[in-house]
Amino acid sequence: MKKIILIMLIVQCSFCIAEAQWIIQPTGNIHDIRDVEFINRYTGWACGDNYIYKTTNGGNNWIEQPHPYAYTIQQIFPVNDSVVYACGWWNFMKTINGGNNWTAFFAGGTGQGLPVLEALYFIDENTGWLAGNVVVMKTTNGGNSFVDSMRIEGDVRDIYFKDSLNGVACGMVADFQKTTNGGRSWNELEIIKNGWLYDFIRLGILNDNVWVGGKSIYKSTNFGISFDSIGLIPTLFENVTMYGLSFTSNSTGYTAGNRGEMYKTTDGGYNWKRENSGSSTSIIFSIEAYNDSVIWASRGNGTIIHTVNGGQTDIKKLNSFQTANYKLYQNFPNPFNSETNIEFEIYNSGFTLIKIYDIIGKEKTSLVNEYLKPGNYKINFNADGFPNGVYFYRLVVNEFIETKKMILLK
Repeated sequence: MKKIILIMLIVQCSFCIAEAQWIIQPTGNIHDIRDVEFINRYTGWACGDNYIYKTTNGGNNWIEQPHPYAYTIQQIFPVNDSVVYACGWWNFMKTINGGNNWTAFFAGGTGQGLPVLEALYFIDENTGWLAGNVVVMKTTNGGNSFVDSMRIEGDVRDIYFKDSLNGVACGMVADFQKTTNGGRSWNELEIIKNGWLYDFIRLGILNDNVWVGGKSIYKSTNFGISFDSIGLIPTLFENVTMYGLSFTSNSTGYTAGNRGEMYKTTDGGYNWKRENSGSSTSIIFSIEAYNDSVIWASRGNGTIIHTVNGGQTDIKKLNSFQTANYKLYQNFPNPFNSETNIEFEIYNSGFTLIKIYDIIGKEKTSLVNEYLKPGNYKINFNADGFPNGVYFYRLVVNEFIETKKMILLK
């Protein structure tokens, strides 16, 4: 049962001029750039396929660095301006002079018994972990040998350690694992219990906060002990894979996917807005957010995109009163038994959508799908026939998008 009530009418005119703020930084080749990492505002490395690049001017110029390998390099990790590690399919390399010379600890090909590596993380020049297809390897002497090399169930795509003992890893088919003993053993956590199992390609980490996700975003505030589903990516694609994921503060973060779309959140991952990052549909593989303003993202076609103002519109030309008068309120009651009310405000006339999604981001029903005039509205949502659980409701009107969570308890 749906019922919309117009409470009051507010009319005000305002204009917003938007300018794209993402700049393309070409590498000179057309292969995929699978990772980009910086140690400061200007010095960084990128890798992809069988190439490694370095910049010392914030990405205005990327210089190819020779190395002894011919297969895909998946991730690169600069410990400082001299010591940098890289790994990929059947390879693990290191430089101690900023990339002028690279040494391969192992470099081979298929059928040689070498690990298929996807990720790496070092807490200092000597101690680090490599991870990939059913394997995690630890070194304490800069890669010369491995003290732990064990089988881990799953295809790991990213790994992170906050100290010598506590680490987390994510991977394909919603895989998430945690260790408290330096990687000698791993405990798997089932984040998605029902529905589509998104591939978790990248970890978003800030102190003890951990984000993972696909179309649905999940957050832990206790370094992976437990997770909560907090938001939805406003993509048109149901089973999207989000490759890049990076947070610079508890509020500001970025994610991007396999359709070339990039999104930004300013409320910790609850709501996401699509960035005007160009028309390319190439996969955005990784995002390096140096701070809230300076961000790089690596993608296909041999390019890296970069912004120095957070990727948003020119703030000088933005009238904040316009967005302030688009509002989606928390449903009441919440939690609710069968029925609840949702209120929202519209600033300018426009085609309006309110849709309900389940916890994995699948659309369940549409409450509003019509052209509405400016005003304050209330709609009743009857959840008869819906099972208990967490749901999301999203308001889309003109350029405004907001999502909130509600709980059904019968």
